Amino acid sequence: MASKQHHKKKRIAVVPIVMSKTRLKVYLITSRAERKWIIPTGKLEKKLNNRQVAALEAFEEAGILGKLDKHFREQVLLQSPSGKHKRKTTVFLLYVKRILKCWPEIHDRKRKLVSLKKYLKSVSNRKLKRKLAKNICA
Repeated sequence: MASKQHHKKKRIAVVPIVMSKTRLKVYLITSRAERKWIIPTGKLEKKLNNRQVAALEAFEEAGILGKLDKHFREQVLLQSPSGKHKRKTTVFLLYVKRILKCWPEIHDRKRKLVSLKKYLKSVSNRKLKRKLAKNICA
C-alpha cells in the first residue's frame, strides 16, 4: 500500500528557459534511473514553498540559477520518468541567469540545451504545452 501512496505525492517541476543568440532554448537533465531527458523535478519540502523548491531543483539537478516567472504556475498530471505513474505536478518557468560548472548532482545527471520547438513537441500534456507556448512565445 505504501508504494501506491508514494506515486500520488505531489511534485514540483521547473522549465529552465535560456535565450541563445536569438532563439529560446530549454535545459533538460537526465533522470537518475532511466536516463531519460526530463525537466528538473522534486518533491515538496516542509520548510520551503513551491517556488523555492522549483529554484532549488534547478540548482541541485541542473546547476542552473535564474529568476522564476512571477505569473507562470501550472498544475498538471505528468508521467514519471519510468512511465509507470502520473503525478500531480506544479510547473514553474525559470529564466536562466547563470549556468554553473559544478553543482550538487553533477555526477548523477547530464544536462543539455534543446530548442523550445523541440521541447514543446515532447510535452505530452496538452494543457501544459498550450500554456508554455502562450507564455514563452508571446
